[in-house]
Amino acid sequence: MAAREHKARLESYEIDAPSPNDKPLSIDVAIFGEHTASKALVISSGLHGVEGLFGSAVQLATIDRYFTTQQLPSDLQLVTIHMLNPFGCAWYRRWNEENIDLNRNFVLANEAYRGCPPAYPSLDSFLNPRTAPSRLEPFLLKSLGLIARYGMSALKNTLPVGQYDYPKGLFFGGNAPAQTQHILAAHLRNWLGAAQQVIHLDLHSGLGKWGTYQLFAEITKDSPRYRWLSARFGGQTTPVENRLLTIDPDDLVYQPRGTFGRWCQHEFADLTYDFILAEFGTYPMLRVLKALRSENRAHWWGQPEDLSFDRAKKELIEVFVPKNDRWRNIVLDRGVDLCYAGIKALQSDRA
Repeated sequence: MAAREHKARLESYEIDAPSPNDKPLSIDVAIFGEHTASKALVISSGLHGVEGLFGSAVQLATIDRYFTTQQLPSDLQLVTIHMLNPFGCAWYRRWNEENIDLNRNFVLANEAYRGCPPAYPSLDSFLNPRTAPSRLEPFLLKSLGLIARYGMSALKNTLPVGQYDYPKGLFFGGNAPAQTQHILAAHLRNWLGAAQQVIHLDLHSGLGKWGTYQLFAEITKDSPRYRWLSARFGGQTTPVENRLLTIDPDDLVYQPRGTFGRWCQHEFADLTYDFILAEFGTYPMLRVLKALRSENRAHWWGQPEDLSFDRAKKELIEVFVPKNDRWRNIVLDRGVDLCYAGIKALQSDRA
């Protein structure tokens, strides 16, 4: 194991959920550097299950490449959290053992696990058919019809926002904190040690242009914190436009609920905690949505021995971790560079 080779402290936390091979599923943590360090870079993967195949590769490559040539500064700790949703990765799902989208499950204590976007009930029959997936269904025509009826903007502000009323539906945020949230609530502060300044990179795939990445931070664009982060992460000169965005009403991609990043910043308000969601692009949104929809149908209403079940799983993997070697090489290198940028940022003077 790469972490053991480089003398990391290892911790493992089992998830109570079935696995394909009857072996325990777990969230694994590797901590490099001194527990007394004043700064920490956290790199997490697999919050969305199958996306962890990509995120894990970036984590492993970062560990191998960095520690082969250098050592961490004495005041910096590196914390890698591997596979926050081990069930989803093991079964090739984006959701967890309770069909929960974990990045919609981190609802704050003063908020409720209920409700959904206004248009979601109207879209439920399309998003969550109660039948096994079929190649004969005119998905594209139906999608174009919905876009014509509701508009693309309305769909973007409905589909990924998070909903708490349809337990077998897409983007379900749960009815209570999931196992992953309980583990993080109990142990994340200890993993950080004495760190007072934290940069947390949470690795995702499936949104955006092929091979590029976007960085999302839940902060206002006019804040000093945004300017500091943007100077270190948003202005890199590369062949593609990598940029820092905000999930803020004034600069809105969509307004999600129950996000991991918001929860981290709330839980660690006593620290300087910068959470950045790094999203690496693959295929167009409609193809990704089709894959999510088909896999969810297969999970609830298909049979594992059916060809349609197998096709749905393979397509889900493809839209989040394409087989294309060029894509894999590009995102691996850029992912490692991003993690290096996190280390460099923590070595710079704080704004």
